[in-house]
Amino acid sequence: MKRVQVNKTSKLIFLNVLLLSCASANASDVESSFYGSLRLGADYVDSGTSDDAANGRDYLSRVGVKAEVQLADGLTGVGKVEYGLRGDDGVNFNQNQKAGMRQIYVGLKGNFGTVTYGSQTIIWHQYVRSAYFSDGLDSLRQGAIRDDDMLQWQKTYNNWKFGAAIQTEKQDGDSIDQYQLAAQYKNQNLKLQAALAADQQGENTGNLYGFRAWYDISKAFTVSAFYHLAEEDFDLYKGNSSGNVRLVSAEESGKVGGVTACVDEDRSTVGLYGKWRQGNNQVHARYAVNSCEIKGDVSSIKVEYIRYFSKKFRMWASFEQLDNDTTRLPSTGEDMSEAQVGVRFDF
Repeated sequence: MKRVQVNKTSKLIFLNVLLLSCASANASDVESSFYGSLRLGADYVDSGTSDDAANGRDYLSRVGVKAEVQLADGLTGVGKVEYGLRGDDGVNFNQNQKAGMRQIYVGLKGNFGTVTYGSQTIIWHQYVRSAYFSDGLDSLRQGAIRDDDMLQWQKTYNNWKFGAAIQTEKQDGDSIDQYQLAAQYKNQNLKLQAALAADQQGENTGNLYGFRAWYDISKAFTVSAFYHLAEEDFDLYKGNSSGNVRLVSAEESGKVGGVTACVDEDRSTVGLYGKWRQGNNQVHARYAVNSCEIKGDVSSIKVEYIRYFSKKFRMWASFEQLDNDTTRLPSTGEDMSEAQVGVRFDF
C-alpha cells in the first residue's frame, strides 16, 4: 500500500485544519468532527529466528476529521482527512516520526447515492475483504484496503446495495488503471456480497473476483464464508496482503509479511469464519487457505477473544498459526505464529 509522508509544515497545516474545522461546526452550516482510534499492544512472533521476542505494536491507530455541509437541491457535500500514527517501519508507534496519510477525499450525497473522489477505502475491501479481527489486518485475504485517485459511487436500494469505482492514477498512458464493481443483498439473517476488481494498467489486464456470505444463526452466533480468485495477469496489489508482521522492521529486512505473494500465477483464497458474542464477551475464529497454482499453499488458523468495557473501549488477545508449503515459506524460512494482546480506544 502506498504511503504519503508529511513534513513538519504539513503537520502544522493539518493541525490548523483540525482547529478550523472544529470551530466551523459552531459558526456555520458545516458539521464537522474530530475522531481517533488508538490501537496499541504487543505481540510475540515465533518465526524461528534469533530475534523472536515480544514487541510493542501499533495496530493501525489513526486520527482524522470528517465534515458535511448541506447544499442546494437536496445535496450534501462530504469530506474526510485521516492520518495513521505508526512509524516508518510499518510496525511500531515511534515518537518524533511522521504521520502517514490514510485517506483524503471529497464527495456528494443525494438521491443518486454517494460519490467520492480521492484516497479512500476501496469498494473491493468494503464488500468482500473488510477485516474480522482487532488488528485490522487479516493475513490471507487478497486485494487491498485503500488506494489513491479513486472515483467511487455507492447506493442502497431496498435490500440491495451497489458500488462502482474507477481509478485514474499516474500519467502512465492508461487513463483508467482499474475499475471495480460490487453488489450486496441483505434480507433478515442472510447477507450476500460480490465484487470485481479489473486491472486496466499496462499489458496485464486480469481480474480479481470476490464472494462473501454471512448468516446470523442467532443473536449470539454468526458464520461467514469467503472466496477470492485472482487471475495470473492481475498484478495490481502484488499478490497477497499479509496481517502477520515480522519482529524486525521493514527498514532492516525489506520484508514484513509472514505470507509470501504469488504474482504472475492464478491464486485463490477460501475461508470460513465464526463469531460468538454474549454480553461484553466475544470469541471469533477463522480458518483459511491461500493457494497458488505453482508455488503452493499457506493455511491459517486465527482465534481471538475480545472484552468490551464499553462501545468505545475494548481489550483483546489473539493467536494465529500459519502452515506453509516449503515453496511458500516466509522470509524467516519457517512456519510462523503470532500471539498478540491489545487495547482499542475510539473517540
